Amino acid sequence: MTDEANPPRSAAARQRDYKERQRAAGYKLTALWIHTETEQEGKQAARDGKPLKPMESKDPLSWAAGWISEKGKQ
Repeated sequence: MTDEANPPRSAAARQRDYKERQRAAGYKLTALWIHTETEQEGKQAARDGKPLKPMESKDPLSWAAGWISEKGKQ
């Protein structure tokens, strides 16, 4: 048996393997545009204890992302 060390894998190779594992697990990579002001409104609503009701905001997805992000910290 040799004591050869495996050469370090590049970040690109590790990322490619990670993406393949995630796809095999049923995930899909999607990039989103988040409206930062609306996201902040969602975060503030979570801090204030308001329920998850994003549909009245300018961008419901951004608002919900902010709300969920803040609730995860609490």
